[in-house]
Formats: sequence, C-alpha cells, structure tokens
Amino acid sequence: MKKFYKLIGLLLALTMITLISGCGGGSSSTPTATTTPTGIMSLSITDAPPALPEDVTEVNIAVIGISYNHNGEWIDVEDFTPQTFNLLDLDNGRSLHLGDLVLPAGHYTEIRFLLAAPEKGENPKDNPDCNITFADGSSVPLFVPSGSSSGFKAKGPFDIIANAKVEVTADFDVHKSIVVTGNAKYLLKPVIRIVVDELSGQINGTVVDVADYNASTDSLVVYTYDEGTYDVSEENENSDGIRFPNSISSADVNMTDGSFTLAFLGEGNYTLVTAQYDYVDTTFTAVVDMEYNVEVLMRETRTVDINTSAP
Repeated sequence: MKKFYKLIGLLLALTMITLISGCGGGSSSTPTATTTPTGIMSLSITDAPPALPEDVTEVNIAVIGISYNHNGEWIDVEDFTPQTFNLLDLDNGRSLHLGDLVLPAGHYTEIRFLLAAPEKGENPKDNPDCNITFADGSSVPLFVPSGSSSGFKAKGPFDIIANAKVEVTADFDVHKSIVVTGNAKYLLKPVIRIVVDELSGQINGTVVDVADYNASTDSLVVYTYDEGTYDVSEENENSDGIRFPNSISSADVNMTDGSFTLAFLGEGNYTLVTAQYDYVDTTFTAVVDMEYNVEVLMRETRTVDINTSAP
C-alpha cells in the first residue's frame, strides 16, 4: 500500500510540473508578441492663392511620397499613392483628399512631402510633374533650391489616437512658396502648415464695394494675420520677392460679387489685410482695408463685410 501512495504522489508531482511549464512558468516559454497601436491620418491638401501673372493657368505639384517623424526618426508612409494636382484648383476653402495613412499612435509636429521637382542648377526644358503652365499651353519647370530627395516639412501639431481617425489638412501656401528669379526661373520653396480640421474654423467674407474696382485691371487679395502681428513692413518685398510673408493664409476676392473664403484657420483673433494688385502683371498697388480682432471659433464660420471705401 505504501508503494501505491508513493506512485500516486510521483504522478501528481509530474502533472504539476507539466501544468506550470505549459502556463509559461518555464524559462523556455515563447514571449507574447507586442504591436504598436496605430490610428489613421486622413490627409487633404489646400492652397492659399499665389500672386502670379494672370496668364498662369496651372501650378502643378507631384507628391511622390510622405514621411513622418516618429520618436526622432523619419519613416516613409508605405501606403501612400503618388498624386499630381493643380494647386490653383484648391483655393478658397477647396481641398483634395490625398489618402488615409496609417501612423503609430502619438503626438506629431510635422510631416514631410517628397516632390518630383528638379534641383536648382539642373536645366530640364520641361517637367511633366512639377511645373507652371500658361494660357498659351506652354509650361516651365518648377525648380527646388535643394531637398527634392529629402522632401519639404509641413509643420503643425496633431495627435494620432489608437484605432481612431483624425482629419488633417496641409495648407500649401503658393503665395509664399514660389519665387521668380532674375533669369525667369520659378523656384519652389514650399511653405506648408498642418491644420486639424475639427479644431479649425473659417471666414466667409464679402468686399461690399467691389463694384468700385475694374475687374479687368484690378484684383484684391485678403491676407490673414494673428492679431497684433501685422506691421506695415509686410507690404515690402522680402529677399525672395514675397510681400506679406508672415501672413497665415490668404484668399483671392471674386471681383464679380466680392466674395472670399479663408478656411482652415485655428481658433483665435485675426487681422485681415486687403491688398490691391494690378490684375495683369500682379504689381502691388496699396493696402485698401484693415479689419481688426476678427474672431474665429473652431467648427464655426465667421461672416465679415469689408468696405474699402469706408474712412
């Protein structure tokens, strides 16, 4: 009988060892794989209108890749489909959806666009990807000073939440991004800001005395500044030949009905600066109106009337 109990005890001990080993208690157990939580950035692009001659019909941009900075490392987005588009189709609140991109959850302050543009110093006769096209059908390539292979940064904070989608718009400000050199070459120095759509608002405005202008010779542009940041020196060209270089955004005024839209603005107070240009050659004429403390609230539209004839 004693031998029988000893045998039962031995079998119980062996069973317990097997159970402990099977539950991961042994040193040879396989560790459980961990995955980084991800979310979706639904990315669109828009444009603030450029001060270009009236015979310019297209500003074509080819985005061939996008990368993001995660924990100090630039990583290419694997599921991005290259796209070519005309930025002049994307002003006054219009935008183009570039895709839903899967990113690791976390806080971001910038992404990077890789463009199919020739480097400054190269001399291609044309570029089917990044170019400026004129009314007569001719086109000239858009050159970049440097970085066609490393890309151009778009700055602005946003958060990717695990298993959620955030809608983000990149404002490609052509007004500040295209430089015309002395030898009639067009350089592309992209100025791109990132805006979270649900945290932004917009301004729908009207220049009520637009009939006082000659639509065949005059054009009006409304520039947006953070309240208190505008200075009259903004009217002068900077080293790149750009006026109003520190504006956040801008909009062309419809010279028929006076309407304009300033979209994708963060919540806050703004100064609106209305400038008059020669329609044909884009020569700057004067600042014809200033509107102060225009409040924009997120997910709301502010209506503004501008009277450039008012004292």
